[in-house]
Amino acid sequence: MKKVFSSNYDAIHTFAQRTHPEGCNQSRSVFFEGDKIYSYGYHYLLGEFLDSDTILINDEGYSNSTSKHISILMGATSHYKQYYKTKVDVDYIYTHVFNYLKPKLAKARKPQKYTNEIFSLWNSLNGYITERKETKTRRRKEYKQLLKFVDILQDDNTLESLREWAKKEKEKKQRKEKRTLKEKLNKFYKYEIDFFRIGGIDYLRRSKDGQYIETSQGVKIDIDEARRYYNLLSSGANMRGKRISNFITKSFDNLLTIGCHNISKEEINTISKLL
Repeated sequence: MKKVFSSNYDAIHTFAQRTHPEGCNQSRSVFFEGDKIYSYGYHYLLGEFLDSDTILINDEGYSNSTSKHISILMGATSHYKQYYKTKVDVDYIYTHVFNYLKPKLAKARKPQKYTNEIFSLWNSLNGYITERKETKTRRRKEYKQLLKFVDILQDDNTLESLREWAKKEKEKKQRKEKRTLKEKLNKFYKYEIDFFRIGGIDYLRRSKDGQYIETSQGVKIDIDEARRYYNLLSSGANMRGKRISNFITKSFDNLLTIGCHNISKEEINTISKLL
């Protein structure tokens, strides 16, 4: 029996016909075994027949090629009952709601867009549980937390509470970032680490041997080159397009932006004393 098919289309449609126990395309970027079909390896289950009339399609595609495989599978199995992972998988829905939709909702001027999506996901999840008799799902902590969140969204005061939550989360994140920055900077200046980046800002130090200026992104600039650049900078010259080593200056407004580096004026003033 034929196992290797000439295209993605042929391999996926053969899987959908359920006439072959296994098969793949020529590059094996799509392959199936029994009731399961995969895209680029066992790590991505593209689809699975739940019974002779029903398929669960993993539409959480993260690449253009896998998205194409998903599209072909959707068309090839259109005569079956189709479920989609992003609409019925409690783990996916839980993560999407609490890591993406809830923060968006907390900052939204027009919250209905996000509440509608949350309610839609909740309804599709429960429809799947009922139709497939997946009653164990309702006992999972993820399901119970989703239920609690959907319930509180019925309250008119919820949005204000969410905004307060978002404010506290932002402050908590900033405090943690500040502590981490202090720790990393201390290690960087002691030459215990050579690379870190927090908040999109970069820092400078003089190398142990005194021959270079080193950035917190691990870049080394010859000390004479650094002096030349600093003298030009302090003269008030227009720095846009000026080069230092292999990096080109983009701007010098609130920050000095050179290549992928953003350096504060305070940091420049500090390092100038070591040049």
